[in-house]
Amino acid sequence: MRRISLAVSTIAAIVLAVAPPAAAATPSAHIRIEHRASELYPYDPSYEQQGPDYPATRVWGEVRRCPAGIYNLSASLIQDGLPTVWATSGRGAGEITCDGGTESITMSFYRTDPLLHPGRAIVRFELHDAYGGTTLTETTRTVRIPR
Repeated sequence: MRRISLAVSTIAAIVLAVAPPAAAATPSAHIRIEHRASELYPYDPSYEQQGPDYPATRVWGEVRRCPAGIYNLSASLIQDGLPTVWATSGRGAGEITCDGGTESITMSFYRTDPLLHPGRAIVRFELHDAYGGTTLTETTRTVRIPR
């Protein structure tokens, strides 16, 4: 009887040593925003592209460990406590397709009054499931718009 108990204890110890712990689950998705935005460039938001131009900037980031699927990027930039508008007119802007690895994300922003200017701004990127709307990951960072 003692021999069986010892054998069972030995087998249990081997199984525990080999089996991965529950804490070793796959890490969740994570967004990293670059600390520096692009230099300001002229952007014409009119449909006819007849002007006027406003200063715009682009912010880059990447999402790591992004599960395979389609996601919508919700992006915002606030400078001097005031919001901005996306500097894009393309359909599908903010749509991200992930394959389970790392994907680049980017968004451009402009504002008409007061104008964007070199200096600090707060950027927020959020990824939402395109079909269910649930938030996959989100992050906020202070970025610098160069002179």
